[in-house]
Amino acid sequence: MVRFTALLIFIASSLLGQVGSSTLIGHVSDASGASIPSVNIKVANEDSGSVVRLLTNHEGIYTASALLPGVYRIEARAVGFGLLVRRNVVLQVAQTLAADFTLQVGAQTQTVEVSGDLPALDTQSSSVGQLVNHKMIDDLPMPNRAATSLVNLSPGVVMIASGEGAENYPVFSIAGGRARNQDFTLDGGNVTNAVGVTRPQQQTSLPMDAMQEFRVIANNYSAEYGHSTGGIIALSTRSGTNQFDGSVFEFARNNAWDARNFFAAAAPPLNLHQFGGSLGGPIRKDKTHFFASWEETRQAYGSASVLTVPTVAEREGNFGALSSAIFDPATLSGGKKQPYAGNIIPRSAIDPVALASLHYIPLPNRGAAGAITNNFGANSHSTLRRDIL
Repeated sequence: MVRFTALLIFIASSLLGQVGSSTLIGHVSDASGASIPSVNIKVANEDSGSVVRLLTNHEGIYTASALLPGVYRIEARAVGFGLLVRRNVVLQVAQTLAADFTLQVGAQTQTVEVSGDLPALDTQSSSVGQLVNHKMIDDLPMPNRAATSLVNLSPGVVMIASGEGAENYPVFSIAGGRARNQDFTLDGGNVTNAVGVTRPQQQTSLPMDAMQEFRVIANNYSAEYGHSTGGIIALSTRSGTNQFDGSVFEFARNNAWDARNFFAAAAPPLNLHQFGGSLGGPIRKDKTHFFASWEETRQAYGSASVLTVPTVAEREGNFGALSSAIFDPATLSGGKKQPYAGNIIPRSAIDPVALASLHYIPLPNRGAAGAITNNFGANSHSTLRRDIL
């Protein structure tokens, strides 16, 4: 019931509207190159049908900001000029894309469509970054289905830590910056964990099916980001469209094919199940859409540990193998501390509670006989159950 209620809250919040981090900018001119003010610009998302309408300023410049990544259609209409339409404008997360128009004198009913892709060169920003798109997130294998593990595909990224625990919050360095010193944004909002340098910086973890794409910005990013000298990770969530679309998945791993750790007597246990699904579509076509995703993780895993436990002789009070002396605590207050003879503590001097606790401490199981350090090896055991909406 709690999970169902949380899902309803998530869907309701998605209906309030999704704000993106991308921008379309352009200049409208006539055939002679003169700027045309007050041109009606219509920016329509081809998938959801959502529309943004605006006018060019006195210099013929328009700016459509806070857009979601996707494929757009841009229309430019002005009195005395024919309608100009540019289709298949692909806008990526955290991108400022320039789309200029040259209007031709003509009737209002005349329509000219511009074909051809916009130049791939980014002329609106000096930042250096790498896009990880939805196809890469869908098709590439990822441990624990953590989409941000693909951050290491970007130039200048060095992974610092990986493996169990670090897969959901990978630790990395961008362009020589300090690890765990990145700034994370989600749909244009800050989601950075600023608790301290000893914890991962990403504050939120998205289901993989809810991730549209993300961009790793290494350096030279504009002042709108700030907060970090170690790189920017700009994340974007998926949104509903005019078509119903969904997914159901089950992802499983276990230790059946895992190699044994050199320090372990057996392969550490691993039992991982991740399952869930997503659903998106229209509530009112071209107006209101929804997208919801849920993922549950159930994981039991272990890792090899090497520890030090008391030897059989030490359990009897015999610490003769130690190089340092053990002193009788009863002689410390007199100012003339006396060591136990042969570093052997008499049985009568050992606290009964300490003797009883030995039943909960295992015997040495590794190393040479009589080894007093690193003499016990075992597999630890941890469990995790997590829901992400």
